[in-house]
Amino acid sequence: MQKEQIIYIKFDKSPDIRVRVIENNDTKELTNNKKKFPFKLFNTIEVFVRTTKRKFKFYIFKDYVWNGADIPRIFWRLIGSRTDNDYVIASMVHDYMLEFRKSIINDILKNTLKIKEYRRLTSLIFRFIIKQQGTNKIKANIMGWFIDIYQICQRRQWQCH
Repeated sequence: MQKEQIIYIKFDKSPDIRVRVIENNDTKELTNNKKKFPFKLFNTIEVFVRTTKRKFKFYIFKDYVWNGADIPRIFWRLIGSRTDNDYVIASMVHDYMLEFRKSIINDILKNTLKIKEYRRLTSLIFRFIIKQQGTNKIKANIMGWFIDIYQICQRRQWQCH
């Protein structure tokens, strides 16, 4: 059986992504939230995904916030930091797919994927997008490998109730 591969990922419009700025009058809670989730989407986008096995689409809604790529600080010099521009769009799509996995698996993919396959699909999507953004193949493959390892280590988080 052939492994699933990404054919294309397209957006209906360019994502309007901005860094959340900490203001003097922000509460401590809001300040901490902006530090933890520094990126915000300012428009709703439709994401189209085509693989060798399926075709689907979903929306990422305006005001979605996320933390960027989860890259351990020790690897920042080698790979880049979690807020590196090369990873912003890919981390948005990847994080959204993880955060809303239940609805994407059930409602959009109609339960055609096991959770392990979905986890792998999200990693493939991340890797494909960073390649589209100009990341070289070796670095993209290293990033994809790190994502897979990280997610495998977070097994409990992958229970889909």
